[in-house]
Amino acid sequence: MFTSKRRMFYSLMLFTVIFICIAIRMAWMQLHRQDAGAVSKKSIAQLSVLQRERGIVLDSGRGHFYDRNGIPLTGKQVPMLVMFPIDPASRGLAVHQQQLAAILGLPYSELDLYWKQLKAPTVWTVKGTKQPYRLSSTQIQRIEQLSLNGVRILPMQTRYDATNAAKQWLGFIAEQPELLLAQRASGTERSTTSLNTPIGAAGLERTFDPFLRGIGPTIATYFVDGARRPLYGLDTRVSRPNNPFYPLRIITTVDLSIQSKLEAYADQAGLTKGAIVVLDAASGDVVAMVSKPSFDPNHVDLKEGSWGNRALKALVPGSIYKVVTAAAALETIPGIERATFECHGEYGKYGFSCWKKDGHGLISLEEGFAKSCNIVFATIGEHMKAETLTRYASMLGLSRTVGWQSERWMDIAHFNQLDGEEAGRVFAAKQIDGGVMVQSAVGQRDVLVSPLQAANLVVTLLNNGEVHAPRLVKEIRYANGQLLTSVPKHLSPSPYGSIRPDTTHHLMHWMEEVVTDGTGTALKRSKWKLAGKSGTAQVKKHGHTTNNHWFIGYGPVTSPRYAVAIVSENKPTIGSNQATSLFKGVMDLLADHDSDSAPSNSSLGSRIQDLR
Repeated sequence: MFTSKRRMFYSLMLFTVIFICIAIRMAWMQLHRQDAGAVSKKSIAQLSVLQRERGIVLDSGRGHFYDRNGIPLTGKQVPMLVMFPIDPASRGLAVHQQQLAAILGLPYSELDLYWKQLKAPTVWTVKGTKQPYRLSSTQIQRIEQLSLNGVRILPMQTRYDATNAAKQWLGFIAEQPELLLAQRASGTERSTTSLNTPIGAAGLERTFDPFLRGIGPTIATYFVDGARRPLYGLDTRVSRPNNPFYPLRIITTVDLSIQSKLEAYADQAGLTKGAIVVLDAASGDVVAMVSKPSFDPNHVDLKEGSWGNRALKALVPGSIYKVVTAAAALETIPGIERATFECHGEYGKYGFSCWKKDGHGLISLEEGFAKSCNIVFATIGEHMKAETLTRYASMLGLSRTVGWQSERWMDIAHFNQLDGEEAGRVFAAKQIDGGVMVQSAVGQRDVLVSPLQAANLVVTLLNNGEVHAPRLVKEIRYANGQLLTSVPKHLSPSPYGSIRPDTTHHLMHWMEEVVTDGTGTALKRSKWKLAGKSGTAQVKKHGHTTNNHWFIGYGPVTSPRYAVAIVSENKPTIGSNQATSLFKGVMDLLADHDSDSAPSNSSLGSRIQDLR
């Protein structure tokens, strides 16, 4: 019995030794074995590093923007030709390589040289540029029929569609390693973004960048051994973050259909420099915002400057500013509505004159507003305190930023949706005399207003003097559609309070008269009944004088749906106001878009109707 136990003990020991030897051998093979025919001396661990170097990012994982109807504004998967560094002898048949060159429209020698010099996986680009080569469906089909290694048609995520005009309010992304390093040092970076990953540089891309940075990229890896030969059976593998909640979706207030139509219309109508802003008449939300000239978000020239959003840039407003002066006069000068003014064309002081050389004769404030008489408003301005004009500008949402902002939102301090919004101003001179007041009352001298503020001024009139804070983004959703957070509508009140509802009634009625009997009679042929105010501002730069053409207004008059501001910059000092004709075209386009003339907000329509 003892012998039997001893024999069993020795057998167990022998089995254990054999098992350990096999385990050690298998471990050694995993670390040091090579695939059949391989000549590389690298270990599997080293080869795995080499394999990762053969990967290419298909999608950075950055979140995307959508219009108010859920239509994507960024992010489109496009099939692209990706070439991987590979041993020339392992590519495949020479005839197939020659066919690939023919499909791409270049000599085989050129393709061969390019492939030999390739150090990392690369997207095939248009010759002489960095623009990805867009393959036709026929080219894709023919390439996929070739039995070639190191060549794959892969779905690459493009940020901006090259076929659509860029949107300055949307902005662009760019590599900014210094900014990322600074954010890491300060602890404000919420993600582990690679230093060479493009991040928000302007527009909504910048202001919402903390929410857009994803949790990791989607990478395609083409497996090769140390001699750059394919590891057959592995081929191309795609790895991506496994999280149904990311990347996030930023839902804007913009209607892409209207935005696209206005971009095309601006080009067709010859708006070379300026802006068009369309706001929802009830809420003040941005429906569309066009800035000219255009720019290419894929190739941004920072020095050229067209990437800046001119809808947010403060400019000399001219006579549209008479809305502010009229509001101040109605509320601070007793009996001003019954007063009359005499316009002979010249004011008699400060070298100031009316745009109408022979003058308007005896005229009231109401008539002076409709006909945009400079003498009426110069007279009022000279006898008005500077503090009064400043106060009413603020009450109407001017000389301060009005875009949606919060002292703290989603743990971000001093959050502003609109990147680069300028506040504008009323005065810049230290000493304000009568001459300064005369020019300021008609929107000249140092007065500056942005197109966004001008459109929002109209929204303020349509809402009984309440100043709204225009939004460009209304909510953020997870990738699966679940709501993360909403961006609530809110007002942007002035510390001076609001103008009176009866004042807004007067001003809206006078804006109707601008179209029926004043400087905007060309608008009577529009598809909707419209109301508004024109403006022409003289701008002197480098000894050269040009005009800014403005028009602000709303429509349809009976049930306003849209508030619009248009500016066309650097126009000749003679000729008609281009912004007026642009306003007609924009409103006709909106009328066609809203073929159903029912009001979008019945309570707003009823409230305005009650004021008449």
